[in-house]
Amino acid sequence: MKKFIALLLAALMVLSLVACASQTETAEEPAAAETTTEETKTEETAEEPAAAEEPAAEEGDKDLNIYGIYKSDGAYFVNEGWSLETAMKEVAEPAGYTVSWHYLSCDMDPEKCMSLVENAIADKADAIVICVPDQTMSISVVERCDEAGVPVIAVDDGLIDADGNKIAPWFGIDAYNIGYAAGEWAADYAKENGLIDDESAGLLYMTMSTVSSCVPRTEGEKQAWADKLGDAMSDRTFEGDYETTMELAYNAASSVITANPQIKSWLVMVPSENGALGAGSALEEAGLAETSCVIDLGGDEMINQWDAGNYSVVRVCAYFSGLVVGREAGTAIANYLINGTELPAEYATPAEMMDQTNYNDIAIRKPE
Repeated sequence: MKKFIALLLAALMVLSLVACASQTETAEEPAAAETTTEETKTEETAEEPAAAEEPAAEEGDKDLNIYGIYKSDGAYFVNEGWSLETAMKEVAEPAGYTVSWHYLSCDMDPEKCMSLVENAIADKADAIVICVPDQTMSISVVERCDEAGVPVIAVDDGLIDADGNKIAPWFGIDAYNIGYAAGEWAADYAKENGLIDDESAGLLYMTMSTVSSCVPRTEGEKQAWADKLGDAMSDRTFEGDYETTMELAYNAASSVITANPQIKSWLVMVPSENGALGAGSALEEAGLAETSCVIDLGGDEMINQWDAGNYSVVRVCAYFSGLVVGREAGTAIANYLINGTELPAEYATPAEMMDQTNYNDIAIRKPE
């Protein structure tokens, strides 16, 4: 019996020790919970600056990231790009926006052009302004921009479908009437200088048959000539087709001039300033500059030539400027992106005839 009581007392002592230990652990738990609460507060406090950075993100949304992808870096396009950027800033800055403008040339390379479009999309462009080097790529450009949700606006050469219909907003020139004005001047020049009955005088149309914005210019030139002179000089009328660049225009004009040595005085009409410069160089090389006359279309480069005293064979210009086209496009694009103003389907600027006697009164110039 005494042994049983001793064992019972020993068991009770063990149970008592276990209970005490359990109470000690339970008493320490609130301290652990308190530590966890402090850690949580510390972590929350450390994250608060991220919330304070939100206004900076809102400011970032006010940056207009605009890409201008042009088929070349000719004077006309560079001037247009400068004017476009300037006009966008004039609208954007008073509204608290900044403008990041990227002027890029694809150097007449369609593959490079598409690569630049992809780069613009990857850089989260707010809009792409484009003058494609080959209008057969128009649908691909528009579909890719639509897929990416990036507005695309054509300048100078329209983005067109297989039937020649514009499939994106377009800013450019009043092509037919500009050509018509040049054609009227050429007809008057031919009549006043006795070229119509001169068997050694020839009429050369430089053409760009693959560029839809240029075809109406030549059509206007031909119609004006017909309206004034009928079929005069039709037996001495030639064509030289080229694709945009001055070098190709030179090659096309040179081929016609070389093939017709009987012509000593050339009257040349063109669809672009590169055509005038290329044909002018070919005439100078052939020794026919003094007896010939080229009518320019555009004029940004001829302003520089005339400033330098080089009047040469390009005697007159149906002037239109990329500065005007850029101004209209930039204003419209900025208002569309900032104010939601609808973009016009088309905008076309007219031309004015100018030569070395009046170009300073007519030409638009960039500030020095």
